Amino acid sequence: MTDESDEPPPLVGYGNPPKETRFKQGKSGNPKGRPKGSKNFAIVLQDELKAKIVVTEGGKRKKISKREAIAKQLVNKAAAGDPKAMPILFNETRTQENLSPSTSPQDVLTSEEDQKVMASIINRIRASHDPETQPKAVPDTIPVEPSSVLPKTEPELRP
Repeated sequence: MTDESDEPPPLVGYGNPPKETRFKQGKSGNPKGRPKGSKNFAIVLQDELKAKIVVTEGGKRKKISKREAIAKQLVNKAAAGDPKAMPILFNETRTQENLSPSTSPQDVLTSEEDQKVMASIINRIRASHDPETQPKAVPDTIPVEPSSVLPKTEPELRP
């Protein structure tokens, strides 16, 4: 029995649900899902830490972020000898020190040997770009006489 229509039967299977059950165009598959523009916890936390508050410092009122206020309180408590604030502060400062490079390349290359090595590398790089100082082309193969490579031996025949 052959089908008279020229259209192949619709594919149904993994990734191809029947057309009747597919989502209508413009409709979401999860209409009660997270609404557009809603913020996740990390964004809300960042926004709160950026918010400004008024503090009195040294007899003067000024606006600082909540992040700055927390940092000031942590440092002041650690300086006052609070045993809980000290490890937190030390861990944070250690983390920040590891993230920011404290030494520049000029500080690292201070010995004379390092300077000589760097100078020779720079000279080699400059020489490689100068066509007059290019070394002559080395042949791909070196002629070798066959007799000097392997001695002629007769294959052994074993019964």
